[in-house]
Amino acid sequence: MATQQEIRTEIVRILRALQHAEGERRTMLYRDLADQTVDLREHYLTPAGQPDWTGRTGAYRIAVRALYAEAGYSQAERKVVQTSTRYHIGNHVRARISKEEADALALNPQSPLLRARERSRSDRQELRDLIAQARAIVEAHQQQPEPGLAKSGRRRAQ
Repeated sequence: MATQQEIRTEIVRILRALQHAEGERRTMLYRDLADQTVDLREHYLTPAGQPDWTGRTGAYRIAVRALYAEAGYSQAERKVVQTSTRYHIGNHVRARISKEEADALALNPQSPLLRARERSRSDRQELRDLIAQARAIVEAHQQQPEPGLAKSGRRRAQ
């Protein structure tokens, strides 16, 4: 495990790189930042003496705010980056802790990645069901004779 100072230095480096990154490079930096953030949480302990996996201790939060300030971020910019890394942090935390630890922390044991995959699978199934229903409606509509036409397809004499 890296020292707290090494982790803090790396977080500031990543935050500064994020200010100029775009596209896939930005996503990679968010993942790296999430990994370092979870490493940092191991150095902050809860009152029960456990690593602060949820990032809720005051000391941890103050330290993180200081790192963002050191990297030159405003409060608004910090919130944007923290929101963008939250998904990745959730994946990293769940990869490091046991199911029992996740239960004790009241965390959903399923990572955000797995939840997103499940949601996508469910959405795709719902879309397939809607398309099938729409096709059935169109087919039923096409089988109905047009009003005013005789069964032969010719207009009735009036």
